[in-house]
Amino acid sequence: MIASDILTIPSQGQTLYGKRVSSLIGDDVKVYADGTVTGTFKHVTGYTGFNGEDPEEQEGYFFPFRLTKTGTTMTFKKNGEPAKTGIAWEADNVFRITASDTFEVLVDDEHVVTFNFAKATFEE
Repeated sequence: MIASDILTIPSQGQTLYGKRVSSLIGDDVKVYADGTVTGTFKHVTGYTGFNGEDPEEQEGYFFPFRLTKTGTTMTFKKNGEPAKTGIAWEADNVFRITASDTFEVLVDDEHVVTFNFAKATFEE
């Protein structure tokens, strides 16, 4: 697994943006050193805390994680393209994902990890 000095998976009882982690993922989710994510992702609907403006982004599969690598700013790249750049650093984060997505996380313009979800299980 990835060293805890980079990131951790929040506990099942924790709430992120209005949803309990246990309603997003199973307790079997793991992140390996190469960024591979395994485990169970639950299909979620009505996740208004993720994006209250866009109903299409309130449904799907969501990956919660806590960055323990601290900094001032973060950049997220989805499938190689910048999704959010230079945003304020925040420990708790959630990505809306599919099995074919990759997400690169940079803190203060330094690569931290690139997640891939090809080996994860997505419940109906």
